Amino acid sequence: MCNKKLYLVFLCSIILLFATDSFSFSSDEEMSQNYEMLEVTGEAVKWQVFAKTEEIEKCTEDSEGFDECYIEPIYSEEIKNLNNKNIIITGYMFPLDPSEKQQNFLIGPYPTSCPFHYHAGPSKIIEVKLKKHINFSYDPVTVKGILSLDYNKESGVFYYLRQN
Repeated sequence: MCNKKLYLVFLCSIILLFATDSFSFSSDEEMSQNYEMLEVTGEAVKWQVFAKTEEIEKCTEDSEGFDECYIEPIYSEEIKNLNNKNIIITGYMFPLDPSEKQQNFLIGPYPTSCPFHYHAGPSKIIEVKLKKHINFSYDPVTVKGILSLDYNKESGVFYYLRQN
């Protein structure tokens, strides 16, 4: 099911790329130049804490001789201290389902600018899994849950926030 979703997103991206003359992707660096990282207040963990995680590119060769590259985290001590702790996050929602009600989505410090790709590096994106649905919003949302540093090589996710 996940591979079908990824294929569909890839296919739509290619169609969109050829359908427009001036299509360009924004990198994490460009996002940080164009937008300021969301300033959070109160008890919410600051996005700068997550941004301290180093993103190391690793490349290997698969059994057929093709390069396989991925980004691996090196977590800071500050973020390691939050592992398996109940935290609060405030950020912009990037939906994984085309629905008004969201239960599993990405959250990050920048507003979404593309429906196919959240333009921030993996150190600044958290996958959220809630017990109850919440309404999608273009405005920042605040969620509370247990942070886990469960690096997922396949999806590239560094962090998860889950509600018990």
